[in-house]
Amino acid sequence: MICTCTMNPSLDYYMEFDKGIDGNDAVNRSQLEYYEAGGKGINVSIVLNNLGIPTRAFGFVGGFTKDFYISLLAKYEDIRPNFTYVQGHTRINVKCSANGQWTDLNASGPIITPADMENMQKKVSSLYSQDYFVLAGHTQEYLMDATEQMLKDAIKEKVKVVLDTNAELVKKILPCKPFMIKTTAAELPSFIDSEVNTEEEMIAGAKKLHEAGSRYVIVTNHSRSAILVCKEGTYRAQLTRDEKYVSFVGTGDSLIAGFLMNYMRTNDPLDSFRFGASCGSATAYSKGLATRENIDNFYETTKVEKIA
Repeated sequence: MICTCTMNPSLDYYMEFDKGIDGNDAVNRSQLEYYEAGGKGINVSIVLNNLGIPTRAFGFVGGFTKDFYISLLAKYEDIRPNFTYVQGHTRINVKCSANGQWTDLNASGPIITPADMENMQKKVSSLYSQDYFVLAGHTQEYLMDATEQMLKDAIKEKVKVVLDTNAELVKKILPCKPFMIKTTAAELPSFIDSEVNTEEEMIAGAKKLHEAGSRYVIVTNHSRSAILVCKEGTYRAQLTRDEKYVSFVGTGDSLIAGFLMNYMRTNDPLDSFRFGASCGSATAYSKGLATRENIDNFYETTKVEKIA
């Protein structure tokens, strides 16, 4: 079983404008509006759903937005919501598109109480050995210690922990040998306390994370390419082929989903990396997250090359 966790989910309200947005006390009217259930862990679950893989979705939701948020997940038959309900309102993020550019207005989200966090810890403690637990997205600073202990307990029970979250938290978990760390070239300096300006420096940083304890380390480079570091070596896969991509949002989440889906079946990290990269590409060239049809099309043209 794969379980995903989004510590601060969002109800994403998309607004698309044919013309630019005028900020000088003007009234701007959108041409299209729609809602999506947002959050990096939820993105992983959605792509896995599109691949026919069931997941349990953990996270904190509450308030007047809770029921609507959960209803948006009902169209995904392989996502099984298992949220912790809180008193505060699930945040609403506004995402505006105009002239091909996106502007995000993100809320901070509800306060999570110690009792809420204890509820979450109990859910995670129910996972079995060899289950996968994907913590993706920002972890609130005041929940850091409790989340650290939750992750350490899960790894102790041989749960395969995948992390795409705050560097501070990841560095504390590395000695426990998590299954995978996913990050970006822009975020990597906060993991290794040194600058990353070249691909060589990115690879060196990824190797540090691998040597520090993570079995697999994946770093995306401006969503154009991805690097995998593991005991078999260092590998590169392209995520975009040209400048005609639609959006980079969700490419990393899609990569995680594809890697895990393939790895569960093959235990082959290289083919899993190739399949994961094809999922990332399918998302980059889609309006929304990758579908199975798009993924299969990109898999044929996705290549993994070993870096000396």
